Amino acid sequence: MRHYHGFIADSDRWQRFRLRGDDVIITTPSKSGTTWMQTIVGMLLRQTTDLPPIGTISPWIDMQIRHEEEIFGLLDAQTTRRFVKTHTPLDGLPFNPKNTFIAVIRHPLDVALSDRDHGLNMKQDNTAALREAVAGEYEPPPDHEDAPEEAAPFLRWFIDNSRGPTGSGPNGLADYCEQVGTYWAARSEPNVHLFHYQDMWNDLDTEMRRVAGALGVAIDEATWPAYVDAATLKSMRSRALNAAPDAHLDIWKSPGDFFRSGGTRDWASLLTPAEIAHFEERLRELAGDSYDWITRGKAALPA
Repeated sequence: MRHYHGFIADSDRWQRFRLRGDDVIITTPSKSGTTWMQTIVGMLLRQTTDLPPIGTISPWIDMQIRHEEEIFGLLDAQTTRRFVKTHTPLDGLPFNPKNTFIAVIRHPLDVALSDRDHGLNMKQDNTAALREAVAGEYEPPPDHEDAPEEAAPFLRWFIDNSRGPTGSGPNGLADYCEQVGTYWAARSEPNVHLFHYQDMWNDLDTEMRRVAGALGVAIDEATWPAYVDAATLKSMRSRALNAAPDAHLDIWKSPGDFFRSGGTRDWASLLTPAEIAHFEERLRELAGDSYDWITRGKAALPA
């Protein structure tokens, strides 16, 4: 297993976490629909649209702002089928054929803009204090480069930077493509199920049915519309204190703003035609044969 670590995450925790055979692992690049998928999986496994705060039942295993004893303890106490989240690529996770892996990706420039918003909405001082209490003060690597705050410079930085993976990214397009490649390489594994944010945005009903199939959960058609409605962005925003991850830890300036934007972001208006062409060229080079999945979603998946 490859080791990923940085300010927020340390994938070494997976070495100590005791998996059960029916556990569900939701693994994504950040800002790719992780919380959305957690909510869908949680509702289907628990057969309810009324979930408690998502971080209290489906924690981020690697996250270093909560002690691993706390996270492992709340999961060990669960008697229902468990589902957890991570941003660690597949090559950093223990791979058991009995576990169900659900990978979700999103267009990388949509990810970039949402990640910028995510950073601006986070209470950085609170988060740093929590991290220090759990794992000590963080020392960034000597070559660390802060990302620009303005949207257009941030996109340019995202496309071209070479910051290494930390298990909480993507830190840039190269990191993103490397992570997506670990999912794509496992696409033929029967317990690995690939989803794309845009497919979920375009047809939530159909994609939720695919999730139910991956989990082996039967659908009750009489109550199904209520589940689909509860998984919409509007519905999740209305209950943000429960739906936003770890809102109970007071790390967000506005839990509602965690769900502020969805769908396709307006990155095309922030870049020149030459910059968009450069992005496309770099994406093709870095993504290899996962390019079609990144840009076309499930239409690129094997039949």
